[in-house]
Amino acid sequence: MEMHVAQPPVEGPVTLSEGVGLIAELDRLATARERLVLQVVEALARVNRAGVIEAIEGLPVDTLLTVRHGWSRAEVAMMLDAGDVLAGMPATLALWQQGILSWSVVRDVVGQVRSLGREGRQLVDARLHASVDLLPEMDPDRISWAVEAAVEEYRGLTAKERQERLAQQDSYLHFQLDVFGGSRVSGYFDPVDTATAINGLDHRADRTDRDGGVDRADQDDRDRAATGDQASGSRRDCAPEPAWTSRRTRAKRRARALVGLAKDQLGGRRADGSVVQATPTVVVHVDLDQITMTAAGLLEVAVPGALPTISATLLEVLSKDADIRAVLFDGARPLAVSKKVNAAEVPADTALAVRARDMGARDPAGRTPAPLSHIHHLVPGRHHPDELVCLSPRGHLRTIHRHGWHGQVLPDGVVEWTRNDSTIRTRPWHTRLNQAADPPRRRRP
Repeated sequence: MEMHVAQPPVEGPVTLSEGVGLIAELDRLATARERLVLQVVEALARVNRAGVIEAIEGLPVDTLLTVRHGWSRAEVAMMLDAGDVLAGMPATLALWQQGILSWSVVRDVVGQVRSLGREGRQLVDARLHASVDLLPEMDPDRISWAVEAAVEEYRGLTAKERQERLAQQDSYLHFQLDVFGGSRVSGYFDPVDTATAINGLDHRADRTDRDGGVDRADQDDRDRAATGDQASGSRRDCAPEPAWTSRRTRAKRRARALVGLAKDQLGGRRADGSVVQATPTVVVHVDLDQITMTAAGLLEVAVPGALPTISATLLEVLSKDADIRAVLFDGARPLAVSKKVNAAEVPADTALAVRARDMGARDPAGRTPAPLSHIHHLVPGRHHPDELVCLSPRGHLRTIHRHGWHGQVLPDGVVEWTRNDSTIRTRPWHTRLNQAADPPRRRRP
């Protein structure tokens, strides 16, 4: 069989007019892909329900798709599950057909609800239908989180408490040495331990930066390097700065902070002999309209992705062991707002309220968690929360300042970004699905 190798596209400078054509072609292909995947799922569901494939082809449907079309087992399972699940979720299927939901989001929804029964799927479907006005303004990952939250509410408090009890027993840290004397680290921390560890490491790393950028662990590395240079008789008067003085990623800064904390612990107690026990600072987001037993608060940690949802039971436990900082909301607006509007810098309480409102970066497709996001002035020099917004570092420098997007915070908490004739609206992380006006009745077990 003769094989033809496609020639790579000719690289070269692209004019703005050519770029407009390329973007239009990309949009056309992406739209065609969505339509084709939808048609494949619908056709596969009809053929599978008809039960004629094995009689005609002599192969089960999954085997046929693998042999004839080269689909992996995971792809076959997802396509079949999508057809079965969407048959009982007409509103979700309609949202996909109308282009409000993409295949990526539908795939996540199917993965979340396929373990539920018919009633659970109908409840999630009804809530997606009731949230049709919210969905176009929500990031795809935010929609997936909202569906997961709805599934947790359906399963009830018992399952949530069981999950938290299991998580509390599973924290571990494992070091595996390699042949060169170093190690690889793996582990798992429950939400409380995660907040304690990450907040402590970030505090240590930030304090080190403010004090001049040299951690105790870094200083030990310098001393070892200087000792080695003296032993070899080399001179480093004109050598460049060591690698540890260069700009580090946050992962590397956390690693150095962990080593520094370990060295401090091995070095003994403070001069007065006291030891300070670390406790997490928990920012609890409480919305007056959305207080439930399974979602009493959100635990802020500096890790990209959805914040852990804690139940009322765990919140009661935390109130005895942690420093609680509560931000009370009335809809999308923080009730506690600082009056220091014209201070030289954004006051800490105002920054806390803005981060608690936004729950993370609010630039288009921004995914940076709240503690690591930049606070951007929508109106230069003004520190009112309605004129401040959280942005990811990349979106702050590139999307907003370089390309000139202008934003405003609307009364319902939506941030609206405009540039020329383009408008993008974003909602906070952890925007929940609306309750269905007439939810399906849940049968008693």
